[in-house]
Amino acid sequence: MSDQPNDRELTWRVWSMAWPTVLHGLLESSMGVVDLLMVRPLGPDATAAVGISRQVAFLMAAAAIAISTGVVTLVSQSVGAGDLQRVKQIVWQSLALVVLLGLATGGVGFALVRPLLVAMRGSEETIALGTGYLHVYFVGIVFLWGNFVLAAVFRGAGDVHTPLRLGVVANVLNVGLNYVLIFGLGPIPAFGVTGAALGTVLARGMGVAAYLFLILPRASWLRSEGIGRPVWMAGTAWQVLRVGAPLAVAAVLRNGSRLVVLAIVGGGALGLAAQAAMGVGMQIRLIGILPALAFQTATAALVGEAIGRGATREAQRLAVQSVLLMAVLMGVITSALLVAAGPLAWLFVDEADLAGLTSTVIRWFAVAQLFSALAVCTQGALNGGGDTGPAARYTLVSQWCLMLPLAAVLVFPLGWNPQGALLAWVLAPALTFALTWRRFRLGIWKRAGG
Repeated sequence: MSDQPNDRELTWRVWSMAWPTVLHGLLESSMGVVDLLMVRPLGPDATAAVGISRQVAFLMAAAAIAISTGVVTLVSQSVGAGDLQRVKQIVWQSLALVVLLGLATGGVGFALVRPLLVAMRGSEETIALGTGYLHVYFVGIVFLWGNFVLAAVFRGAGDVHTPLRLGVVANVLNVGLNYVLIFGLGPIPAFGVTGAALGTVLARGMGVAAYLFLILPRASWLRSEGIGRPVWMAGTAWQVLRVGAPLAVAAVLRNGSRLVVLAIVGGGALGLAAQAAMGVGMQIRLIGILPALAFQTATAALVGEAIGRGATREAQRLAVQSVLLMAVLMGVITSALLVAAGPLAWLFVDEADLAGLTSTVIRWFAVAQLFSALAVCTQGALNGGGDTGPAARYTLVSQWCLMLPLAAVLVFPLGWNPQGALLAWVLAPALTFALTWRRFRLGIWKRAGG
């Protein structure tokens, strides 16, 4: 019993893994925020185009979520079991999946850009600007996904500092490239909204090159042996997808429901103004949700490593301490967003009516993200054990069976726009958290395996 870590030690272990991941997540999300801020001088149509386009991009990121979730779970369990040869296999299979699925998704997404934007009821100018932005995004999707998955490889092995350092460099590059490509410089023409996407893709491409430079010859957690030569192993690739696929389906359902909410809001009396406010709100909400995603990753890695060692009791205690720490952190973040909603709105819009509407959206989103964060963090414990199956069902129930019908009723027959949609937005993650926590308490994740 004396060898068992106490709660303080477990909390510190979670925090040590989480804080670099939190900062990296904020850096990653700030690329989208930077796009919004830098197109602000181009007008409300540009802001709405980037806000809506980011939601379409999130919808298409499902395969990257599947790969990265499977990578964190399987790498952490393999490291815990001391099977470094299996870690190398997982790395190669994840890279192969990024290329194969990225190219396929990019092609489909490129073809569907305009129909998706039209379905969301954007104005003609918004659709035109968003089309250029998303075409560039889908052309460079392998670079975007590659950063995501390669960072997951390092985190699954317990190295959270390398992704953070590379994230800082990528962000600096992104700001500089965005400025030049949006507004032009010397012989380089101004690409406007499309330039924002070009800057992000180029910065991520440089990030992938840096990851590969570090991982191929001398990853420290592989005892300086590198990852060897590429070998396709369908069994390992399938295991990666088996663990991550339910979360990918959940992400498609979740992000797809948000697109429908945007369409519902856009069809109401406020139209473009409501969509622009929601687009800004969906970026600001990342201030709350990204720490939760960081805690999810940290929890999954720590729980997976403990399960790999056969220490299931320690894994459960780690998960509980992670959720408690997340609750405290989100309480602070939610309070700050409620207070600062007005000034934050003025950062993105320069019209008084739109700023007031945007601040209202931010406050509702702040409350919703409190529940979302707790659900996301709890899901991390399930991920560490490979128990990802129920995630898609919970999302289907909370988003499609509760949020969307409620939003439609409150916005259209009752005319409560956008408050009706925002109320539904809050209730959905509250239900998701209740279902996910119940699953965790059942303890099935302890024996689900990777």
